[in-house]
Amino acid sequence: MALDTSVPNQKVTIKAGTVLFPEGSAANSLNVLHSGALRYLVEAPGSRKLELFKISGANLTPGASALFGSGRYPFTIVAEQDCVLSTYVMSPSTVGRSLAARSSLGIMVGRSLLREITESFKRVNQLRKIASDMGKTNDNLSLLYYQFNPSVFPDIKPGQPIADPSSEIVDPVLRLARENLKHYFDNGGILPERPTANYVEEDHSQLLVKYYPEEIEFQDGEFNFVRKVILADPNLLAQLFAPDPSMVSYVCDKLGRVQNNITENAKGILEELDENFSLLLGGVESLTEKYFLILDMAANGYATAPPEFVVPILQVVSQKIERALAGHQAIFGSAIPSPSPNIKSFLEKTAGLAKKFEASNPTAKAASNGSGISVDGSADATAIRKELANSASSIIQFSGLGGDAIKEFSAMMVKLKSLKNPLDSDNDTRKLRRSITKTYFDIYAACFQKYVNSNKNVPKPVDLMLKYGFFDETMLDDSQLVFMSTFKDAITSVSDIPIHYGTEWLEKIYKRECPTSLDELGQNFFDKVKMDNRNAVFKKESDLPPDIDNPEARLKFEFGAMYEANVRLTTGSLATYLPILTKYHSQIPLGKAYVTKKMLTDTIHDIMAVDFSVFNREVIYNNPEMGINKEFIQRAIIPDFVIVPSIGSKIMMWQELSIHRGSGSKESRGRIVLPIFVQGDLKSLLIDAFAAFRWELCKTILGPEWNNVGNPSITADYMDYVQFYKKNKDLSIEIKEKLAAEFKRFRNERDIFANDYQLWIKYEAEGVQRLNRVVRGIFYRHIPFARTIREKVSKMPAFGEINNRFVNIRTRKFTELENRYKKYINALGSLPDQLRENMEFYRV
Repeated sequence: MALDTSVPNQKVTIKAGTVLFPEGSAANSLNVLHSGALRYLVEAPGSRKLELFKISGANLTPGASALFGSGRYPFTIVAEQDCVLSTYVMSPSTVGRSLAARSSLGIMVGRSLLREITESFKRVNQLRKIASDMGKTNDNLSLLYYQFNPSVFPDIKPGQPIADPSSEIVDPVLRLARENLKHYFDNGGILPERPTANYVEEDHSQLLVKYYPEEIEFQDGEFNFVRKVILADPNLLAQLFAPDPSMVSYVCDKLGRVQNNITENAKGILEELDENFSLLLGGVESLTEKYFLILDMAANGYATAPPEFVVPILQVVSQKIERALAGHQAIFGSAIPSPSPNIKSFLEKTAGLAKKFEASNPTAKAASNGSGISVDGSADATAIRKELANSASSIIQFSGLGGDAIKEFSAMMVKLKSLKNPLDSDNDTRKLRRSITKTYFDIYAACFQKYVNSNKNVPKPVDLMLKYGFFDETMLDDSQLVFMSTFKDAITSVSDIPIHYGTEWLEKIYKRECPTSLDELGQNFFDKVKMDNRNAVFKKESDLPPDIDNPEARLKFEFGAMYEANVRLTTGSLATYLPILTKYHSQIPLGKAYVTKKMLTDTIHDIMAVDFSVFNREVIYNNPEMGINKEFIQRAIIPDFVIVPSIGSKIMMWQELSIHRGSGSKESRGRIVLPIFVQGDLKSLLIDAFAAFRWELCKTILGPEWNNVGNPSITADYMDYVQFYKKNKDLSIEIKEKLAAEFKRFRNERDIFANDYQLWIKYEAEGVQRLNRVVRGIFYRHIPFARTIREKVSKMPAFGEINNRFVNIRTRKFTELENRYKKYINALGSLPDQLRENMEFYRV
């Protein structure tokens, strides 16, 4: 029975389990908790209850937010323990005056509301993350369902327009699949020729026109100010509120409204969660049932895709089902209602099929792959495993880690290896991985220092760790060990692209062949030294003494500033990050994910064949001997590509210049970092990185003018487009509405630009129109296609006008340079190479 609050100014004892205030009931009192603990519950779809949070202690005012909203409790409050409460008759219309009359009570209410907000926010973000992960999983499984069972979609053909789903389609999975396929193909998505388990984890939100936020959006400057005020010293607050008592009621009103908004957010997320659980596990029209049919076809030999593609996906689906079942139980305290009838059979049959597949798929077959990488298929996996026995111990001993640290690290590794999946994203496993990661990099850095000092003469396990992130042979499959032990990346010719494996890059830093990188705060080595030695007066790097500026110090800085950070960031999944390579990181052979220098060189050349000016910038050319003084020329400066020992789906544009101040800064190379094992399409990932490079380079070169539309540039013109597209007369109402929804999916303007840049390189270059006319005009001016492509697309109506405008501008520029450079022609009738190349850049 609910608490009777009609009795004025009462102090009562409430037994554990008593419902104080049911959700939706009228709030007619302000209640003060003197002792005990309370649970806050909200209604979820299907008459389920979800616990938002618990609070306990004294001087709390549970449920006060109801007095600042609709006047009804947005949640149910239940006594977790025996409680003592005082109740004071109050209503939404009188609470403001009451708190203004007693500022000490208002401060109590404000602090109590802030505590409820903090607890609600943490819980709602947990739910937001789960809902987003499930939504992403369901969307990706719906795409693969089409690929594994295309006969269900006889009218859908890749590359051809897809009609909106008919209202007659009642099956939620088929409807979802059709909606997703329409967006996916319309936005240029290409389903993987060889589906991998990693595809289920990838984020395809841009192609699907969806958004998977991991946290609720909460940017409220007023709340942040009020929060700081209410947390101040009570004595100071009493003095602050004394001249104007209404201030305290305003503060409480603001906090109450924030709490009510968060609670409403929670209810919206619960509806989304319910839909996601139902799509994956609910009834006969669920993804579980759809994939159970695929499982049956695979078991009977009728699957449309080979077992090596189907089985790993089915294993991932099985893991997702188990995790969802456990998650539902943890969230709602009950099993999922009306579950799919074949859940148990699916889990059992998938496990059996996986064992059967592994037994019929020996290591030699796994070692042979179609990626063009040569691996010794005859290698004896047993002999290799024996050679690498006790690798973790060998590496630790070689590093010289201290005795106590060895014991602690070894205990953590034992615990990690005992887990069913060391890459799970639950809090305990993440904490364990963070602790292991810190010590692992201490070991890695110590091993690399010995690697350099010993002229690269190190034990094989150490060599594999430095190259690939290998650490413990028991955490890897035979095929993975065979690949790492036998593969050699043969470089047949000198590349024009500066590509470095991780160890090669660190060695260059050690030998001072390259300047150190920036850290995550934008500091270089010299900045960091000045911060650490504030009492010393160092005006330039040459002022640094040898005991501060030496190879070891530079190596240590680079390792912490760039290397370690990018091993983490290039995984693309910070929630499951572990720098130690395991068999759980990838379901495909490592040889198919490995990035060779030739492969990277060829892919970069493919992109540059479309966007020939991607690495160009304007620099100053001087040649006093020929009387050339401050001629601005275009010059291509290709960034350094660093391949670090990680496995993931992200390529990082780390910095657009290696020297940010002083002479030669604009002519310094940028830095792009990628994992040695790429999970995804290498070309697409590079295009994203190149988009970021273009954007950041333009901002750096132009400085404050980067956003000035009066000084046309790719950043200024594109920012103007994004900010004022609603007023753009060249865009239809339909396009503006589509853009309004699409822009919400991206964190910032650079990400929007990168998405359009993908379409520009992949589709517009082929004459396939994916961009609106405004973006096409901006890109054609600032990111022109190579001449052969321009000649082809210029014949199309969409490109005709903008090509003519481009040709006119470039022709005028070329003529201007031709006239100005005549005075620099030598007796043989030739120009310096730099000026000649600049003219070629503008030649149309």
